[in-house]
Amino acid sequence: MLYLILVVAGLILGLAVGRWWTLVAAAGIGVWVAVASEVDEVPPWFLGAAYAVLAASAIAVGVGSP
Repeated sequence: MLYLILVVAGLILGLAVGRWWTLVAAAGIGVWVAVASEVDEVPPWFLGAAYAVLAASAIAVGVGSP
């Protein structure tokens, strides 16, 4: 469910702001996920990086849209 929220919120953020520096928000999300993760199957740093890349991709699509 978090991945869906990240994609939608990232797309909205990218469309609303429309600047490349909004990608920095994805780093904050990745750090938060890595710190707050309680999943034992994967390392927290990997989970944080995966969510950061997902959020950054959605933000980049929003920024790149006309």
